[in-house]
Order: sequence, then C-alpha cells, then structure tokens
Amino acid sequence: MNAKLVDVFSAERLSGNGLTIFPEAEGLSTVEMQALTREMRQFESIFVWREGDAFAARIFTLEEELDFAGHPLLGLAYYLHQAFGDGDRHEWRVRLGRRTVALTSAWRDGRFTATMAQGRPAFLKTLTHDEVGEFHQALGLAPDGRRRYPAEVVSTGLPYLILPMVGGLERVAFQVADLSSLLEAHGAKFVYVLDVERFEGRTWDNAGRVEDVATGSAAGPAAAYLHKHGLARGTTLSIAQGRFTGRPSRIAVELVIEGLELADVRVSGEVVEVADITFVE
Repeated sequence: MNAKLVDVFSAERLSGNGLTIFPEAEGLSTVEMQALTREMRQFESIFVWREGDAFAARIFTLEEELDFAGHPLLGLAYYLHQAFGDGDRHEWRVRLGRRTVALTSAWRDGRFTATMAQGRPAFLKTLTHDEVGEFHQALGLAPDGRRRYPAEVVSTGLPYLILPMVGGLERVAFQVADLSSLLEAHGAKFVYVLDVERFEGRTWDNAGRVEDVATGSAAGPAAAYLHKHGLARGTTLSIAQGRFTGRPSRIAVELVIEGLELADVRVSGEVVEVADITFVE
C-alpha cells in the first residue's frame, strides 16, 4: 500500500497542516482506516477511490470518522491533480457519504492552490450569556463582562461553536476532561476560539490534548460569522491559525454574495508535497 504526505495551508514543506492521503482505498475496512490514521498521528487522514467519473472519500481523525473536513479535501485536490490532471487547472467532485463537494485545483507560478466550495453557511444557534460563561470556565478564560459579539454555532458541513475573543488566545487552558457533552447540548461538534480583530483562531480535539494546525472546516464558519457581524471588511479574508503549534498557517476565504445574502463560502489554501510512503505488506 502506498500513501502520500502533503502539507496544507503552506507553500513550504514541514509547515502548515500535515495530511496523509491513502489512494485506492476502497478495499479497506473502517477498522483499518482508523488504525492507519492512528499510525500516521496526523490530526486527520483521508482515504480515496474512484467512483465512476468522480471520486469517493472518507476522513478520519485519531478518534473517529468525520462527515466533513477542510484540509483533507484541499490536500486531496493536490493528489487528484497530480494523479489524474493534465493541465494547470482542474475541477473535481468528491463524495463524502451523502454529500458531494466541489474542489478546484490550480498550478500558478510554481505554486499549487486548492479551493473548496463549502456552500451556504447555516447559523444554528446563538448562546446566552450564561451558556457562554460555561465555555469560558471550561477553557480557563476569565469572565468577560464586555462581550461585544455573541457565541454562535455555525456550520458549512461541520458545526462549530464560534467563541469570539479580542486577543488573549494564549490564555486558553482546558479545565475539563472532555468538551463533547457541553458542545453537543448546543448542536456543535467542536469549539473554534476566534480573535475577531486579528482574524486568528484555535481549535482542538474535545479533550484538549491535540491542537489542530489549520482547520478548513472551521474557517468557513468563522468567515461567515465575521461577515454576519460586519467584521469581514470585504469579501476576501485571511484567517491565521497554527501559531501555538509552531506551524503558522494562512487560510484564504472568499465570501460569495448574491443579492444581500451570503450564498457560498470558498476556502482555499496552498499545498506542498512532502513524501511518498510505502507500507510493508
């Protein structure tokens, strides 16, 4: 079995968010996919195979399979372009369970960029003052009586609780063993702590043990949140992440406005190849 290692949201190797891509994976069981993901120790791995004129994929974290994720799909676009493309720019369709995602891949001036159309964002819930306080306590944050912006659950495929801050991202320190039950009570899968002035975010697994380097599935909801509250300052923005992991990354987001409504969120990032991997049979 062969696999490919790439870095997403960076044009330099050993930076950005690492990803292992497993091609021709249709014969693997769920147990095998999960075991291979744990073996590689990446935040996520993606398994792909051909399905007619398109492709199907499954995404795993170290703990579970996800219905949707950002950086694995952008990294996959690199593999598809290199393996099946014959030009500078291509479009791909990848099925994830019941959802099909549109990807675009392009080489320009020696750099590779992948783009994912995440669709219209869904604003699922606005938390009350007391509910936000529970998350501040769980994350070791002092109460903030000035809260200018609400915490909201927003989804473009994976529901994130956007927890806004003005500076202070370095103060986050998990005080609970697992955030899952608290998040589930509000219909969220993960928390994304967002500095609404610097456009910088942080997110972790729900035990707080592993911080994600750069999260495409959260960048879409974060950008939609910034737009809703008049903070985006235009239809293109850049979200920083990964500073606290030693792998600073930049996630580009384009907001597509139709009439007065936000109709689509397109997340982009550069991808660079790191290694080809061969597993011993």
